[in-house]
Amino acid sequence: MIRTTTLIGAAMAALMAAQALPALAKTPSDQLVIGMDMSSMRGLDPQELNQFEAAEIVANLYDRLVTLPADDITRVEPMLATSWTVSEDGKSFTFTLRDDVVFHSGNPLTARDAEYSLRRLVKLGLAPARDLTQWGLTAENVDQMIRATDDHTLVVELPEVWNSDLVLYSLASFSTSVVDSALVEENIQDGDSGRAFLQTADAGSGPYTLRTWRANDLLIAEAFEDYWGGAPAMTRVLLRHMPESTAQRLQLEAGDIDIATRLSSSDLDALSGNPEIEIQTTPGVGFYYIALNQENEILANPKVREAFRYLIDYDGLANSVMRYYGRMQQTIVPAGMPGALEENPYSFDPARAKELIAEAGYPDGFTLTYYATPVTPEYEIAQSIQANAADAGITLDLQAGDHIGDFRERNYEVFSARTGERLPDPHAVLQSYAQNPDNSREANLAGLMAWRAAWDVPAELQDLVTQAAHETDPARRTELYTTINRMYLESSSPLITSFQRLDARALRGAVDGYQGHTTWITSWHDVTKAE
Repeated sequence: MIRTTTLIGAAMAALMAAQALPALAKTPSDQLVIGMDMSSMRGLDPQELNQFEAAEIVANLYDRLVTLPADDITRVEPMLATSWTVSEDGKSFTFTLRDDVVFHSGNPLTARDAEYSLRRLVKLGLAPARDLTQWGLTAENVDQMIRATDDHTLVVELPEVWNSDLVLYSLASFSTSVVDSALVEENIQDGDSGRAFLQTADAGSGPYTLRTWRANDLLIAEAFEDYWGGAPAMTRVLLRHMPESTAQRLQLEAGDIDIATRLSSSDLDALSGNPEIEIQTTPGVGFYYIALNQENEILANPKVREAFRYLIDYDGLANSVMRYYGRMQQTIVPAGMPGALEENPYSFDPARAKELIAEAGYPDGFTLTYYATPVTPEYEIAQSIQANAADAGITLDLQAGDHIGDFRERNYEVFSARTGERLPDPHAVLQSYAQNPDNSREANLAGLMAWRAAWDVPAELQDLVTQAAHETDPARRTELYTTINRMYLESSSPLITSFQRLDARALRGAVDGYQGHTTWITSWHDVTKAE
C-alpha cells in the first residue's frame, strides 16, 4: 500500500524541483546532454578510478588496445591494436598497433605509450591494477613482462598460462587506457606518476577531449576532429550534475537533457508511458549484496548468516524498486555466463529467520549497526531489510552515508551496496567473492570482497576458482563454474547476493547509437540525434 503522505511528499518534491531548475533551451542537435549524479566522481585518471560514471567518461577520452562491442561483450575487437597473436605456450601476447593515431596533444601514439600505460597501472597498485595483477604481473616483473619491441609492436608476457580470453577481456577495460606518456611525464609532481595531473586533465587519444570539468557541477567533452576512427557526430557532450531523480526526470521530459541516469523506479515508471522516452537497462557483472563481517561473533554464526537470507523480500523488491535495477538472483555466477543456475531457493520468511537466530543462541535477538549508501535503489533495499529484521527480533541501526571506506577496512558490522565488475566472465565475480588467500588484517587484501567480509573461504572453493581461470576447454570451464556456483550457495557465505545488477537509463527518442555497456565502456562516438 502507498500511503497518502508519501504521495503528497513526492508531489511537493517534484514541484520544488521544478521551481528550482533554470529554464533551459532544448538541446542542440549536435550536442548530447547527460544528467547524472557526479558526487562520487573523484578524478579521471584511468589507472586510478574505479567508479561507474567516471569510467564512461574515460572510455571516451582514451583508447585501449582492444575493445568489446556493447552488443556482444565476449567478442574481442581491434582498437589501437589491429591484430594480435598468442604464443604456443599461451603465455605471450603480441599486439600490432595502428600507425595513424595521435593524442589530443598532437603527440603520436606508439607502442611505447602502451608499454608505459600498462606498466603504470601495475606499479600504481591501486584498485584497477587487479585487471593485470591477477594474471601474475607485479611491480617487480612488469618491466620485463610488458615491453615495446618497436614503435608498433607490444608484447605482454605472463608468468603462467591463463585462459587467453580472460587476459584479452582485461585489456579491454578502461583501466588499460593508453595515456600520452610524454605529457604525463611532463606533469609529474613530487614523484606522483602524474596522478595529480590526470585527476582533472586529459592525456588520451579517444574520440573526445576534455574541455571543462567543475566538480559536482559540469563536465564538457569536445569532439576530437583528428580521431583515427573519424570525428564523432556529436561535437560536444555535456554532463550535468543532477543528483535528484525528480529533477532529471522533469528535465528529460522537457527536452533539456537527452539522457537521465540513476532515476528512481517511480520516476522510471512515470516515464515508461511516454512515447518520446526510451528506458534502457544494461546487465552488469555484479550484484546487490549484504556483507556480514565475520569478525563479529554474532555474524560469524552460520545460522545467523542463513537467517539474513530470509530477511530479503525478494518478490516485493522485484516488483517495486528493483524493476529496472536488478534481476533476482541468489547464486553467484551471473546469468548467461558459463555455470549459471536458474535457481533461487530462498524466499522472504522472517519467522524462519527468527527460528534460526534462536537456534544460534539468540532467542531475544540482537542489535547491529547497518551501513548503507544513500542512493537509489540501495537505500530502499536497506530500509526494507531493516524493517524485515525487526519482525525477526533483530534491531539494525541503519546509518546512511559514504561508508565504502569502512567496508574496505573491515570497520563495520553489516553493510550493503552493489558491485560492478568489468570482466565479462564468471571469474570477475568469483575471484573477489570466493577467493581470500590471506584473511589476516595485516594482508589488507581490500580489493577482494571476501577479505572485506573477513571470510576464510574454504580452500577447495578457492582452488576451483583458480583452476577454472586456467582452464582453456570451454566445456570443462562450464562444469567447474557450475560446481563452484553450487558450493558457494551451500557454504552460507557472508556475502549474500539478491539481485544481479542492471544499470538503467532513460533516453529521449531522438538519441540513437547510445548503448549502455556491461563493462562500463559506453561509447559516445556513434551517437546521433534526429533533427
